[in-house]
Amino acid sequence: MSIGEIVEIDRPAGWPEDVKAYIQALAETVPDHVTDGGDLPFEVDLEGRDIELRDLLADRWLRSFHATRLLDYEVEDVQTSGLRVLTKSLVEERQDHALANEVITRAEHAALRDSSVFTAGGKSVQYRVGKVCLAGNAQPLHDHPYGFSHQLSNWGGEAQYATSVWEHLDSARVKRLGRPAIVVALLDVSDPAVAVVTSHALIYAFVASHRRMANVGSQIDFEADIAGAQIEAIWQPGQQEYDQFERLPRA
Repeated sequence: MSIGEIVEIDRPAGWPEDVKAYIQALAETVPDHVTDGGDLPFEVDLEGRDIELRDLLADRWLRSFHATRLLDYEVEDVQTSGLRVLTKSLVEERQDHALANEVITRAEHAALRDSSVFTAGGKSVQYRVGKVCLAGNAQPLHDHPYGFSHQLSNWGGEAQYATSVWEHLDSARVKRLGRPAIVVALLDVSDPAVAVVTSHALIYAFVASHRRMANVGSQIDFEADIAGAQIEAIWQPGQQEYDQFERLPRA
């Protein structure tokens, strides 16, 4: 895979000229009293222009951020093989590899099997399965880090801890396996059916960033695997890139 032009929502000065011109024209239609990105979708109707932005982003990569917790060998796996959408088999493979690498006991392995959302069921499964969840820009990692606390504090993700089968085992130890990690991924967001932006259209984050508004954020549910060649970096505590986010957990 060739890495083409990279677009970062938080850095309007670095946008390609055609993207910059398109967003600037739309930003000029936003009333001056709108200064918060969270208010923008309720003040200006840009939803219909989102597909035009997606077309401009075709053959380009959007820098995005996935919060997780990884063991050392999992860091290598992600760098090589990328990020996979959430499935029962993915969850069980991580459990099996942890057992094989002797980082969990057989009893803990059994508890993980019995406590995942796939075993326990529940409505939460339908909102997670078949997706990789990412922040479309880094600003929320600075301004609203608590939204990432579950992903950074629970090894294997919160999908593994859906029941109370841990009463006689130390679930806290298992949850703290590995280290927090921000996986920097490059996404093709040209297809809105694959790069699904939750809450509001992607274009709102671009316009809000261009206008230097507060609360610029975009969550992407990417409904396809992300290849290893699309993993730009993995940031962990002790690295400058991770430590710039002062309120993220360090352990």
